[in-house]
Amino acid sequence: MFSAAAVAWTIVITILSLVELKGPQALHFSYADKLMHGIIYFLVTIVWFFAFSKGITRDSLQKNAIKASAILAFVYGIIIEILQETLVTNRQGDWQDALANTIGIILAVFTIKWFIANKTTLKTQN
Repeated sequence: MFSAAAVAWTIVITILSLVELKGPQALHFSYADKLMHGIIYFLVTIVWFFAFSKGITRDSLQKNAIKASAILAFVYGIIIEILQETLVTNRQGDWQDALANTIGIILAVFTIKWFIANKTTLKTQN
């Protein structure tokens, strides 16, 4: 289930990143696009963390789920930016988008580590 969710989320983000979106923008403030990039890549990292730690059964991925999900999200984000710059005419690659993606990934890593640390602390208190 986790692996399917991660693949589905990645496909949706790929499509949304490479097609022309029409209609009104939902957020009307400065840097709203960067905030959305951060949120999307935060979620990409979280979803792939669960896929690696709970869904995909390779021991090396389970043991390194945080690192693997962060690396995958980072590389994926760079590839999307390159594709936007080279493949499609309605989008352009942007280093600021890549930076926002990276900030979302870093926040996801800290969030995952915080939850794991608190879960471990709670187990040792019993």
